[in-house]
Amino acid sequence: MNAYLAALRPALRAVVAALVVALAAAGLSVVAATPATAGTVSSRVMSMSSDTYEQKVQYFINQQRAKRGLSRLAFESCTDGTAESWAQKLASRHEFYHQDMGNILDRCHAYYAGETLGKGAISPHRLVYLWMHSPAHRAVLLSKHAKRIGVGAYVDSTGSWVTAANFTKF
Repeated sequence: MNAYLAALRPALRAVVAALVVALAAAGLSVVAATPATAGTVSSRVMSMSSDTYEQKVQYFINQQRAKRGLSRLAFESCTDGTAESWAQKLASRHEFYHQDMGNILDRCHAYYAGETLGKGAISPHRLVYLWMHSPAHRAVLLSKHAKRIGVGAYVDSTGSWVTAANFTKF
């Protein structure tokens, strides 16, 4: 039975990933963990500090950009502040929707702004993987217009990371 389950894990992960992306595209959120990975992923991921989680998300985004010959996104304090405050608001209110990009444009004096959101008991690597497999999120992560990044990540009361990644160009 264990060999059978081990053989099914890649297929289950693909189905869960597709479901998460489809629900996210529809404006819904889910906790993305399969029974086979829920215990180990959650304990490792949930013991991570917000700063570490955010740094890893930024690292994996830049890794995806580098694979495609795109410039590395630099950390920027105003962009980060908008991501931090938005993720904290969403986590504390149990909400999940995009903020008005006009807020980022005005606050940070930018002429390009983009945002990706994620929610679930998932690792930073898995989050970026899911974004890269969603055409709309992938377009934001790989935008040639983006030059700066800020990431906010907070755990809500249900144990899910709520993450906002904001992208700007000045």
